[in-house]
Amino acid sequence: MKLILPILICSAISAALGYYFGHITLPVDSQPVAAPATISHSAPALAPAPPAATQPVYAETEPANELEPMPDLEPVAAPDPEPAPEPEADLVENTTAPQTNFAERAAQTTQTLTDTQGRTIEARIVEVTEQNVTIRRTDGLETKIPLNMLSPEDVAFCNYLREQAAKKPAAKPASSDGFDWDAYFNS
Repeated sequence: MKLILPILICSAISAALGYYFGHITLPVDSQPVAAPATISHSAPALAPAPPAATQPVYAETEPANELEPMPDLEPVAAPDPEPAPEPEADLVENTTAPQTNFAERAAQTTQTLTDTQGRTIEARIVEVTEQNVTIRRTDGLETKIPLNMLSPEDVAFCNYLREQAAKKPAAKPASSDGFDWDAYFNS
């Protein structure tokens, strides 16, 4: 505890002296000469540099040349944008083709889904909501994927599946063998 006060006082004095001596200007001839980068033991000792003319460290310089003002530039008009090309007849006909492809694609048991980065996954689509699609991978793992992560074509396909599911009434499970299980368990 007794050592803390002298250490603080010495630190304060050192800081004050460093600040004071750091702002003193020295004449050019009294400044130390930089040592060479490599020193060889067989080389003769370097002779001190001849004293240079004494110049103040903060010499006044001539005022900088005034820059000439730039001439006023006239604004350049932006070029007119080119009109969008008219859709060709064969492109218009293909707009209904994906709907038929969606029906064929929906009949398949597994789907290949592509994300926005071009990665693909082979899975079975379990459920489609407005924002997510639930899939079951071939290894059995079931997960939800946000629709905004899928490619635009797959998003359109998932929306098609959701619309088709909304049109169908809920199916009642059929008895496979004709046996009345309800009567059996209720008795």
